[in-house]
Amino acid sequence: MDELALRLVVRILEADPDPYVPVERLWQTLHHEGLALDLDLQAFEAELQADDRFEFTQGPALPPAGAGEGQSSEEVGQELSALGLYSGRRVKLASRKVTSDDVLAALVHNLELVNQALLKAWDNRPRGDPEAEAMLVEAMAKAEKLGKEIREVIDARQGRSPEEETS
Repeated sequence: MDELALRLVVRILEADPDPYVPVERLWQTLHHEGLALDLDLQAFEAELQADDRFEFTQGPALPPAGAGEGQSSEEVGQELSALGLYSGRRVKLASRKVTSDDVLAALVHNLELVNQALLKAWDNRPRGDPEAEAMLVEAMAKAEKLGKEIREVIDARQGRSPEEETS
């Protein structure tokens, strides 16, 4: 991988609200910018692993095959990544220390991605399927509750009460 591509990876990892960024998203970003086009995802990850500036962790796994009504795990994974939700390994700069504020910022960022994905899922839900609608409504309610809880933690850390937030 050339130095221009590596510099872009470092810039992304420095600026992203989530300290651990999906390797696949970085690889897609580089390809979109016309960089590292000769590397497939595995080769890209191997190049990053060979560089001491980067640390890795495992991200969430893909849903099992068939999770999307007859879709393969790969198809489901492609749909999720199109929504900004990636499975697989994550990478961060070894020099970037992860603070509790970083974790909260990452939670907020990822919750926004989940909410966007749920809204798209709602827009594309199978019409006339009350079970699918009920599952989506339940997922949206859980995401809303989680968002409220995260905001309460952030407000408490900043010394604000929930009442101040609504006024």
